[in-house]
Amino acid sequence: MKRIAVILIVVMSLAVGRPAGEAGLPGGDDFRELVFAAKVSDNIALLFGQFETELVLCLEGEWRGSDLYITDFRMPHILSSKSGRVQAAACKSGRRSVGTWHNHPAPGHRLTSASVQVLARNCYLSRTDISDFQRRSDAFVTVVSCAPNMFAYWKRSDVDSLSDDVALLPPPEGQLVYSEMLDGGPADLTQARGR
Repeated sequence: MKRIAVILIVVMSLAVGRPAGEAGLPGGDDFRELVFAAKVSDNIALLFGQFETELVLCLEGEWRGSDLYITDFRMPHILSSKSGRVQAAACKSGRRSVGTWHNHPAPGHRLTSASVQVLARNCYLSRTDISDFQRRSDAFVTVVSCAPNMFAYWKRSDVDSLSDDVALLPPPEGQLVYSEMLDGGPADLTQARGR
């Protein structure tokens, strides 16, 4: 009986997922897909629609197989927030810490009437975004939302070798994601999977 209980505990712990920061687990660029838990993507979409200024969130996650799952987020102390810049306290390192998310609002565009292509133009990393990600050596990913249900992400290897003169960095191929809630969309955007 004791043996069965131990086996069940091991199986359950593997099914739930492992904190992203645990030693010996995949890290950096080892993840195949970035997947947001439904509750997280819903809350981020809601937040995006409520702010015309930039906002930053600290992402928490875990490894599930070869995928990096975003399971929660924390809002750090926001020092200032403008339409093109946000300053916030640093995200705390921890076993579940995986990186950051911030938004790029689309000034002058109505989210309900702008095309997917127009909104996608705001999914990029600025020089400041690149520097912040390079400085945060424990982060696996940085995410930028450019509409309530559209985001781009960059892995560590996407930015580590960049020189200081790169001003804007578009998302790598396959790393601009939109959900089905948006009408239409170009074929080169990745369709977000619901989980």
